Amino acid sequence: MILEHLIYSTAIAIISGMIYSKLTSRDHSWIIIASAYTPDVDVVADSLLRKIGIVVLINGNPIKHGDFHNVAALLMYAVLVALLLHPLGIRLADSLIFASIGFCSTSV
Repeated sequence: MILEHLIYSTAIAIISGMIYSKLTSRDHSWIIIASAYTPDVDVVADSLLRKIGIVVLINGNPIKHGDFHNVAALLMYAVLVALLLHPLGIRLADSLIFASIGFCSTSV
């Protein structure tokens, strides 16, 4: 699963980075590769939260793999990344687009 995410996200990052760089002269395709692993945080989230004494239930069930593979998680993640990278000089739209592409690259 980890190698698969790396291969898919790298291929998508190369293609989208080349297109976006040609159009805007900016290339932040590394955000795609970094964002590819985000939907799978749910694999370890439940066990880590339980170790510190927090039980999170989604629809009455503990967190399981696939719970973060949805549009709401995508939007929250992309906006958070955009707001965090903006002080580093990356435009909001750029980081929002690339974080969304990275999140979606392995969620489907």
